[in-house]
Amino acid sequence: MSTSRMPVGRPHAPPPPYLPPDPKSAPRSVLRLATDPARRSDKKDRKGAPIGYVLNRDVAHLKPVLDEILELERFGFDVHVFFVDRNFPGYARWIAHEVSERRIEHLHAHLATVDVARHVKRLTHIGYSFTLAGPNPFAAGPDLTSLRDHAREADFVVAPSETSRRELLSAMGPAMAGRVFRIYRGVDVERFPFSPEAGRQADAILAAGPLVQASGFDDLIDAIAILRDRRPERIRLTIAGAGPSAPKLKATITARHLEDRVELVAADNESNTHPTLTDLMRVHAIMALPYRRLPGSCDGAVPAVLLEAMAMGLPVVSTSLDGMREIIDDGWNGRLITPRQPHWLAGALETLLDNVRLRVRIATNAREDVEQSFNQAVNASELARLLSMAAVEHRTCAREVV
Repeated sequence: MSTSRMPVGRPHAPPPPYLPPDPKSAPRSVLRLATDPARRSDKKDRKGAPIGYVLNRDVAHLKPVLDEILELERFGFDVHVFFVDRNFPGYARWIAHEVSERRIEHLHAHLATVDVARHVKRLTHIGYSFTLAGPNPFAAGPDLTSLRDHAREADFVVAPSETSRRELLSAMGPAMAGRVFRIYRGVDVERFPFSPEAGRQADAILAAGPLVQASGFDDLIDAIAILRDRRPERIRLTIAGAGPSAPKLKATITARHLEDRVELVAADNESNTHPTLTDLMRVHAIMALPYRRLPGSCDGAVPAVLLEAMAMGLPVVSTSLDGMREIIDDGWNGRLITPRQPHWLAGALETLLDNVRLRVRIATNAREDVEQSFNQAVNASELARLLSMAAVEHRTCAREVV
């Protein structure tokens, strides 16, 4: 879904020229998702509760949230999205007014905006929930005391991994266990169909992600140099991405005399660049994700590129970080090695390059695991269930008050 198709507004700002003139049909304060007719066909038969999302205007992390919202709309929810502008005085009161006007029954926020949802609750008595960020929710979010307060007042909390769930419960105590739910972000399995081994180039390794130190691409280039020196077969590496480490990586490629074996390309599934990352995943034999730590763009959740590669049948070699061990069972649906160990990385890649049957078995197992545990639609259904329960509880409490 392209954000260009969605009218986005902000309080007291003139509406964009493509907004309809009737404010009742598309209020300036709300981002309305224009789902296609196929997704709306049965919406009248299963009308869901009006739900509000409270988000920051962070384009880098917006797409997975919009995918989540689209899945909720498929379940019939009437979703309103409020963008927080902390430079605008009284933004929480403005959101509270819109929540009351539109009879929204529950708010869902992310860690960066949970304080706003909590403030709106105090003004409107509308319940809220929020999604944690990062395997360690205290690393880049509110302090421990604030996070405890936010979680205790929330109807429920979503953790993007079991690691982040354990971290929160260790700080909150076991009493919170029934209100903290692990829901992986997931991948659209229909958008990333399985590609068989027959169409892949047996000597081609792919790496993808932001060109930053956390991605570990320096270690990967060193691993390719090791393989070049100890095996006669030619190996090609494609690194797809962009970022501040690009000049350093190019210099490393030159220093290792790998210009004829390693290529840096810009590939993005959300743009019109060619080839797209999906195209590259369809023809390469192995995906290498040698993270030193999870890049900030992952927002602490499972890296999307990992699940996309697994869905498409591209065997993955990655590192044994918290979160990654939840997804990859070493030797079953991928390979895990210690971070910052080029020799171990080279060995894992060589094993897969030399064993077609192992690649096929790992790829098949990975696709099955994605379909069972990391299917975006299935995981969104769990969030939909929690939101429905919270909305029903709000209506029940409202009737009791009346």
